[in-house]
Amino acid sequence: MTYIYRLAGDDLELAEADLNGFLESQKINEEASRNGRLAETESHPRQLKRLALVHEVSEKISEASTVEELEVEEVEGSFAVRKEAVADREIEDIEGLIGDEIKSEENEVDLENPDTVFKAYVLDDRVVLGRQVLDIDRGLFRKRSNEKRPFSSPVSMDPVLARVLVNLSGVKPGEHVLDPFCGTGGILIEAGLCGVGVHGRDMNNEMVEGAEENLEAYGIINHDIQEKEISRVETDGYDALITDLPYGKSSEMTEDAVNNFVDLIEEFDGRVVFMYNEASVGGLEADFEVYVHKNLTRYIFIH
Repeated sequence: MTYIYRLAGDDLELAEADLNGFLESQKINEEASRNGRLAETESHPRQLKRLALVHEVSEKISEASTVEELEVEEVEGSFAVRKEAVADREIEDIEGLIGDEIKSEENEVDLENPDTVFKAYVLDDRVVLGRQVLDIDRGLFRKRSNEKRPFSSPVSMDPVLARVLVNLSGVKPGEHVLDPFCGTGGILIEAGLCGVGVHGRDMNNEMVEGAEENLEAYGIINHDIQEKEISRVETDGYDALITDLPYGKSSEMTEDAVNNFVDLIEEFDGRVVFMYNEASVGGLEADFEVYVHKNLTRYIFIH
């Protein structure tokens, strides 16, 4: 069975990398094939709700260059057909055309609360018909945004971006991740919700206590958060390092912390994913850039 993923966001290469990192986390040795905003895999991964930059996942039924050539699936109960234009091509009343082919004495159309949702993905050269497996509620990320947490900080990372970093690491459920600059715990929250063991370090005791409070507010009871500066952090026993490096007005303390982090990851055998406010650091070049606003672009590094 082929699975279809409608990617979200402006950077489709980053969305594709998020999907591929997710597949790795599910022990699937396959990379998705992508056509614009649509990606496909032949594997059936679990834990689909872990995805950060995907709107929905569907099982592919058929594809053809025209609507008339599509093969449809028999279905009992209620159903709806919904179009997703993932290219510039327009097909008038495609939902009605496909719905007429599916409709039988065994089913009925219900646009409000259907038992089955069929997705018609319109590309430039073909139409792909799928049966929706999961509509990912990306609004749940907003419920974990900085201002909604018990403890907040102006520099806390957006939950979607934090989940992307977790997925890019490919860290698997049951493995352990360390954030050596954990702050309010935004990255660790997303990792913990994915079933990953979470460990955080921060030189500020207020942040340590705040991160613990935030983690427990989202049901992540088993955690290891300690007050420790980067020069004293040890990496033995962790499968991945994921962090957002300190940035802001240039200071000797920040520069020393970043240099210590670069030295730390050179000795680490696992996957390292981090963000920084410059496109290169310690001889490493960024893999992705993330536009925040006109005065700030952040960069993602995978090492």
